[in-house]
This record gives sequence, C-alpha cells and structure tokens, in this order.
Amino acid sequence: MERQNDANGKLKVMIVDDEELSRKFFISSLDWEDMGLEITAESASGLEALTLLEEHTPDIIFTDIKMPYMDGLELARLIADKFPHIKIVILTAFKDFDYAQQSIHIGVSHFLLKPVSRPELEATVLKLKEQIADERRQWSELGYLKKILLDNYSFLREKFLLELLEDQMPAPASQSQLSYYFPQGVPSYIQATLLEAFSPRFLGLSEEERLLQDMKNLEFVKNCLKNDSRIDVFADRRHRLILLSYSPLVKMVTLCEQLQCSIHQIAGLDIYFGIGTAYEEFRKISLSYQEALESLKFSRYMPSQPITIYQNDIHVQNSKWQPRQDAIEDVKFYIKAGLSEELNQILPSLFLDSNENMINADQARLLSMTLLSAAVNVVNDIGIDLQELFEQGTGSFLSILSESTGNDLRCQTIDYLNKLTLSIASYRTNKSKSVLWDILQYIQKEMKNPELSLTAVAEQFHMNDSYLSRTFKKELGFSFSKYLNRLRMEQAIQLIASTDMKAYQIAEAVGIPDAYYFSNCFKKYTGKSIRDYKKGL
Repeated sequence: MERQNDANGKLKVMIVDDEELSRKFFISSLDWEDMGLEITAESASGLEALTLLEEHTPDIIFTDIKMPYMDGLELARLIADKFPHIKIVILTAFKDFDYAQQSIHIGVSHFLLKPVSRPELEATVLKLKEQIADERRQWSELGYLKKILLDNYSFLREKFLLELLEDQMPAPASQSQLSYYFPQGVPSYIQATLLEAFSPRFLGLSEEERLLQDMKNLEFVKNCLKNDSRIDVFADRRHRLILLSYSPLVKMVTLCEQLQCSIHQIAGLDIYFGIGTAYEEFRKISLSYQEALESLKFSRYMPSQPITIYQNDIHVQNSKWQPRQDAIEDVKFYIKAGLSEELNQILPSLFLDSNENMINADQARLLSMTLLSAAVNVVNDIGIDLQELFEQGTGSFLSILSESTGNDLRCQTIDYLNKLTLSIASYRTNKSKSVLWDILQYIQKEMKNPELSLTAVAEQFHMNDSYLSRTFKKELGFSFSKYLNRLRMEQAIQLIASTDMKAYQIAEAVGIPDAYYFSNCFKKYTGKSIRDYKKGL
C-alpha cells in the first residue's frame, strides 16, 4: 500500500455529490484540519470524480448513491478496482439503504443515511482514520516486514545485482548490501556472461508470450546449473539471461557451448553468448557486464561465431575514456524518431575531445561500436525487420570497425547512421498505422459514447490501462482524460458555433450526459460559460 497522505501528514478527502448544498454541508460541518484531514477535491458527478482521481488520490471518498448517469455504487466499484486502499463511504436515503448494503462486496467501507448528522459524520471519519492508521502500523511492524523481506529475498537480490551490473549503486550503500546478499563473503572473482535467444517467430509474439518464453529459458538454464553456488542466473530487462560466475573453476566457454547445444536441440532456438572478462576483484562486476554486452552485440551479427569472448574477439582497448551517455541517448532518440537533421548536428562533435581535437582511433572505435550497436538495438526495439532495412542500403556495420583511423571511423559511422535513420523515417511514413495512431482514431470515432474510458479503450486494444495511461503521457504530453476532454470540448465549440442546440443536447452529443459536469468542463476549457461564449460569437 502506498502512503497516500500528503507532506503535512493530513489524510485526503474527496466529496462526490450532485447537490451543492450537500457538498457545502460536508465541508463546513467538521473542523477537518483539527481532525488531521483535508478536503482536497469535490465533484458534482461520478464522471468528474473519475477524472479527478488521475490527479488526486484521496484516502477517503464520500459519495452520494443517487447521481445522474453514474450512481455512487458504480463509482465505488470502479474506484475499488483500481485503488483498493481508498475508503469509500456511500451516502444513501433510507429507501435505498437495503439496496446499498447488498453491494458491500464491491469494497464500500461504510454507509451513512441522509440527511447526515454531524455526530454521525464525525464518528465515521474518526473510525476510518483509525482504520487507516492501523493498516499503516501493520506495514511498519518489524515482524511483518521481515516476512515480506524473506518472501522477496531472491527478487531483491536479483534487483541489487542488476543495479551493480548497470553501475547504478552508490558505493557507500552497496557495501552493507554486499554483506547482506553474500552472507558467505563477497566473492573475489567475477565474470559476467549474457545469453540471448532468438527465433524469427519472436517477432510476432506479444509481450506476455515473450515473457513466458523467457521464463522457459530461465527455468531451463537454472535446472542445468542447479545446486551450483558458483553461478547466479537471472534475467535482465531486455529478454537476456545473465550468468555471473564467482569461481575460476567454471569454464564459461564450455558451459556456453553445452547450453547452446541443449537449448537448440530442445527448443530450436538460436542462442548467442557474450562473455566479459574475468576479474579477481568483485567491484569490476559492472565492467565485465559492459564487456559482455559488447561481446553479445558482435555475436548477433557473426552467425559463424555465436559465442564471443571480449578480449579475444573485440579489439577495443579497455580505457577510462567512455562516450557521453547523455549524447548516446540523444542519438538513439533521433534515430528512433527518424530525425536525420538533428542527428547530423550532434554526431560530428561526439568524435571530438574537450579541446575540439579528434579523439584517438581506439576511442573512436569504442564510440563507433557503441553508436552502431545502440542504433541496431533501437531498430530491434521498435519491431522493424533488420533485413528489410539492410535491403535498403544500410548494410552491416562490422566492416566499419576495422577502419584504421579515427576520421575514417567517424565518416563511416555517420554515413551508416544516416542511412539507418532515413530508412526508419521512410519505414514509419509507409507503415500503415501505429497502435497509438489506431487508438487516437478510435477515441475520435467513439468520443460520443459516454461509456468511453481509459479502461474501455485499453480493453479494446488488449492493453493494460496503466500502460496505456503512461503511453499517453509519454507520447502526447498529457493524460487520456485530458485528451478525451479536449476532443469533446472542441466538438462542443463547433456545435455551439454551427447549430442552435441546447446545452444539454450538446453535452449528450459529445458523450457527457451530465449537463452540470459538461458546463464545468466547458468553462474550465474555454474560460467562459456556454452563455458567455455564445455572446462572443
């Protein structure tokens, strides 16, 4: 359970009632601040309340049972599905009380009969406040927390190792954690190896199907290495298996050959391995992992040598010099977006040092390898067939890395990335429609449907609603509800300007059957009431 109270420690309350007098009664009837609560939002309808929930997440919601279009029980059901920690109090008349009580299974915490008395309201608030405090105390109890920690130890250990591998762990914090996750002592030897499975059929798999395949691969490798405490095996965030060896007695190449043969024979998968350097210092775990990553990139594009060892096969010297990670991320973004002009503005400067001089050949080779492999990974991530792009002239980048001078490496790398970026831009232009584009078209088509919601759209496109919400904010810069509201308000403006329809008719025409809520939305969007807006036409 997340801690929902705000920075000043007050619990947050939302009032949902279509009667303004009823809302004012709640606001004025108690000294909320003195009781350690704060009314942070009020709403005149269930629809508006759902919209506010995207920006406000209260601890307690008081909602009337009788409201236009969406009653309090339907609102409670929707809230309980997504925010089960919220305490919901239903306000109901006596004649509806039995009906309301039958729906207690949907997560309603309490019922209050209208008209609500101040003493009864205060008693309910205090009871809920105590209940929330008890729940939070339970989470803070040491014994309970220890049980959770024990149940999740393996997961937490893998998360810790991933942070070490990706060099995201602050040094002071990691020392005590090393002792915790290696109770028998921190190893004095480390070697990282990456395993990646590939099959043409992977291109058509959904995320769930791909995760299931990853779990099969992980389970198989773990079974092969069971009871071997010298090796840790777990998955990273990009469908790769990580093998961490803590002993020089583990012959990694031999082990990889055995796994490759077994997995291919059983599952028919092509397996690629990237083996990092073995170090006699555990703190170099991140370096060995980065080397394994570079080795794996070579394995993908050298079918005759699917097991690549860093020092033997990749002729880039170890160096304290590293490409600027922020610049690499910019390059990846420009390539992914097909922005060739922006790409060309940044690429040449990456091959210059702080004095605007050309970096040496070894540094240029490392930079080229990083840029080229990152670019190909971008192509893989967005689901484009590499061969389709290669046929358009991008070609393989392995020959580029054999160039002898830094300037040749720069020219060849820039040329390759330009071709790749232009190919992606062309691919995007000619591609039918992205999923997001389909979703936007669907919303525009169905916006008149009052049942249209984030959850409904997510179900229509077989997506998780939280993922869809994040996608909207990431790609469009605003939430689903704001996008839908904007479409509806723009349509309403057109109808006001071109028809003699009444306000309630326009509200229904744009998918908002609650005229009061529609009026509020319109005023917030335009800054004017519907009447004032008409006068200005």
